[in-house]
Amino acid sequence: MRNWKRLVALGVSAMMLASLAGCSTTKSETANGGEAGDKTAEASSGGSLEGTNVFMFKSTGNTFGDLMYEGFSEYLETKGQKTAYKSPAETTVAAQVQMLDELITQKVASITISTNGDAGYDEVFKKAKEAGIPIVSIDSEANPEYRVCHVNQAETADIGSYLIQAAVLITLGVDYPGDGKMEETVKSELDKYSGDEIKLGVLSASIDTPVQNSWIAEMEKELAKDFYTGKVSPNLDKKYGNDDLTESTTQAQAFIAENSVDCIISPTTVGIAAAGQALKSANSDIRLTGLGLPSEMQSFMPKSSDDNAFDSVCPYMMLWDVIHLGAVAGAAIDATLNDGFDGKVGSSFSMDKFRDYDAATYEAYQSGDGTAVLAGTPFIFDKDNMSEWIDVL
Repeated sequence: MRNWKRLVALGVSAMMLASLAGCSTTKSETANGGEAGDKTAEASSGGSLEGTNVFMFKSTGNTFGDLMYEGFSEYLETKGQKTAYKSPAETTVAAQVQMLDELITQKVASITISTNGDAGYDEVFKKAKEAGIPIVSIDSEANPEYRVCHVNQAETADIGSYLIQAAVLITLGVDYPGDGKMEETVKSELDKYSGDEIKLGVLSASIDTPVQNSWIAEMEKELAKDFYTGKVSPNLDKKYGNDDLTESTTQAQAFIAENSVDCIISPTTVGIAAAGQALKSANSDIRLTGLGLPSEMQSFMPKSSDDNAFDSVCPYMMLWDVIHLGAVAGAAIDATLNDGFDGKVGSSFSMDKFRDYDAATYEAYQSGDGTAVLAGTPFIFDKDNMSEWIDVL
């Protein structure tokens, strides 16, 4: 099953299935009032955060962030390290910056963060660096000048391409063709397509969220390929729900009211769940795909290989092993603090066996103006595997 790590097929990885299936789910209250490890519970009860490795997501109440923290805390606790989950209530740069400033004052050991924007962090990141507090970014990148490295869930270009390919095939009523067959299937299906130009929409997080914007940029590059010309519009209809359920629902309803797109792509777990409910409630003909959690999407997707996928709002979608992703970030922090990992190109760290994952080595590579390590590959959830994942992720 480990072969899934080597597949660059679509959106998560077949191995992720086995890995998550063996997950432990023992949890307790976190500093945010959610669920996570006992170490965080100690911090939330008024204990000092000095020497604690802090994980910060975009905001509270997001299962994606909760699951990443699960892996992060579990891995670091095996190393005897304390962890805490600290995220703001609002999905804004200002809210994260205020919390970061407080954490630096409390002399935390490290900060792992998924940022809410490209700009506005430099002053507080510089303060952390001067205090000797290393920063690793995950999911959404921090300024390369101040981070050790970024933990990349999957290659940005692949995610953008796969999302477009999935949306086109879904619009055409084509079942997921299998690993490695998306592009060739899109080409063959479009070659014989003679209908109206397909129009795609995107329901994203905030307008300045780095990770979603990078995926959208790759979606636009994908649409510029010759085989889409005249068959699929190169222009994406973009709306932003700010990773808030209510706002995302409002934007999904706007797509429905306008009725100008054939398929909505939502590269955010909050957005895709909101869109799924809105489309189902409206009995809309608009289809849906994107990045989602099976547990949150089960009402909008087929759950059996006997099902007609297109009776569902979302015939198939993708993601990656978010628990393992968090654990890789934990291993990067541990190596930074204890093994001399500096994030420079070619530098590497070893990660011990984690759940169903064998021990592995991760090497930093050039990524934009900074460096990153690649945690894994994407994975497609469809009618043939949804039932295996609903109780896992």
